[in-house]
Amino acid sequence: HIGITQSYCRLLHNAVQSGCQYFSFADQDDVWLPDKLARGVRALRTIPSSTPALYCARQIVTDAKLRPIGVSPALQHAHFRTAMTQNIASGCTVMLNRTAAKTVLATDPSPALLHDWWCYLVVAGAGGAIVADSSPVMLYRQHGENRIGAPPDVFSRGVAALRRGPTPFVKTMRHHLTALQHHGDLLRPEARADLSLITLALAGGRWQRVRALRLAGFRRQTWLETLLFRIWFIIG
Repeated sequence: HIGITQSYCRLLHNAVQSGCQYFSFADQDDVWLPDKLARGVRALRTIPSSTPALYCARQIVTDAKLRPIGVSPALQHAHFRTAMTQNIASGCTVMLNRTAAKTVLATDPSPALLHDWWCYLVVAGAGGAIVADSSPVMLYRQHGENRIGAPPDVFSRGVAALRRGPTPFVKTMRHHLTALQHHGDLLRPEARADLSLITLALAGGRWQRVRALRLAGFRRQTWLETLLFRIWFIIG
């Protein structure tokens, strides 16, 4: 009982110590499709082992009895600037190569951070490869006790975001900015520059935030999600 992120980090550490080459997070209430691990390994093997790499994929969203509800949205953009705005690396689909696992373990994420989003941020910020598979690899079971859960479509995600409002989003972004700045030595220079610019924008006025939004790729997956993100970023 040490929290989600610390639990996964401890397990990841144990797996690295045991000599594993690939690492996949498993949630006890989900069902993997038969080729899930094979797809991830094939994708990661195309990347030099010295490069940190993270694989993620889509999910078939189901109800508690595994009846399909829909398929999670397509993953179109995956790099450090998009990682700052939204997590597309659902932990139940994530696979890391050994270099990525060691890079993540070189950090000390706080309990306020989620393990999958943190892995995505660190690997992308370190100049690693992010492989987003357009095919679903698992059944993502939705029930009354989901810790996070997944809206089945972009519209549902938008409604959920509107209900939450800008405060939780901006709070999470600030947590990420602070945590990443503690590990600047792991990040490539471009990522450190982005961190500095976004941090100054959030500390400044709305005009500074508007200027930060001009960063190429500082967006979410779809234009509608990006519009909402920009509004939240400016007013939050």
